[in-house]
Amino acid sequence: MRDKNEKINSLGLSTLIISLSGSAFWGILTSYMLSKSKNATIISMFIGFILGLIMSKILLSFYNKFPDLSLTNKIKKVYKKLSIPINFIILVISIFIYIFLAYRLSNFLSSQYLIETPSIYFYIMILFLTTYTANKGIETITRVSLITFYTSLIMFIFDFINLIQYIDIKNYLPLITVDYKNILISGIIYALFSTMPLFFITTCKKDLLVDKNRFNKYYFIFYTISFLLVFGTIFVTLGIFGSNLVNMFDYPLYTVLKKIQIFSFIDSIENITASLWIFFTITACSILNLAIFNNIKETFNLSNKNIIYKIIPTIIILIIPKFLFTNNSYTETFSYIKIPIILTIALLIIITITTIILKFKRE
Repeated sequence: MRDKNEKINSLGLSTLIISLSGSAFWGILTSYMLSKSKNATIISMFIGFILGLIMSKILLSFYNKFPDLSLTNKIKKVYKKLSIPINFIILVISIFIYIFLAYRLSNFLSSQYLIETPSIYFYIMILFLTTYTANKGIETITRVSLITFYTSLIMFIFDFINLIQYIDIKNYLPLITVDYKNILISGIIYALFSTMPLFFITTCKKDLLVDKNRFNKYYFIFYTISFLLVFGTIFVTLGIFGSNLVNMFDYPLYTVLKKIQIFSFIDSIENITASLWIFFTITACSILNLAIFNNIKETFNLSNKNIIYKIIPTIIILIIPKFLFTNNSYTETFSYIKIPIILTIALLIIITITTIILKFKRE
């Protein structure tokens, strides 16, 4: 990793927001929210977006303070001797978020593309691909992210235009069929998963940005774009399937793509456009991997030549799913979805407390 020589711009770093903020919702989280709040998921997302903007203000306040320090070193500056256990907690959270994203993608690839191939093989491929990308550094990751963003935006527009004709307004009614508690819970889930993973962008020092004064502006632009992408996809899916039918599919956002045809004879377009989720997840896992490596390296002041800080977490990430996902089923993830929710709440608490303390620290 070449931190000292790398220079990136705010646009490139901000595109990571699309991947980190949206990747979780192309899989299990969307199904969970739709089962929880049904048609009112549309309302839940607006609630979550507003809450996410509030959380984003806290995150940006953390990032703006001591721009010459990375995430891990800011924790060291604030907590001194206590920084080791705090950074360890952040490390555990980042590892589990990585597993949550990567394993669900591998399960999707296994169940929808090569059903005879165990998902663990896809998981290993994702792990080594993201490890390789992370090893290239933040500059390479942002370049990949920028390409991913433009490609995915084109695919989204293509899908939206082709699917909007199948929407039935009646499928949105009645809008509220669940209690307000479920609507609020779905909103909080969206806010947590669309915002907290963005914390790991701060593994890149803000001083590395050649135009760091523009980052806050780009942050809110791309956070809004991420919201519109996920909201637009859920809106179309609900409009086509309705709340009852949508919960019958393991991957409703993927299933709805099967309606797309070109020239009435080219089908299976969903296998191409589903790469949007694949691109997002690979990019998100790459920055998470980089954050994991930097956490260990900077906490224990290891040199770049000491590759132990890369080998150990890679082995841990490889082993944990064998114990966490014992049945390798999609529905099993519903049982474990509370784990990442708890972890993102813990991360929010750490960020908030640290940001408050940083306010009183002189630069």
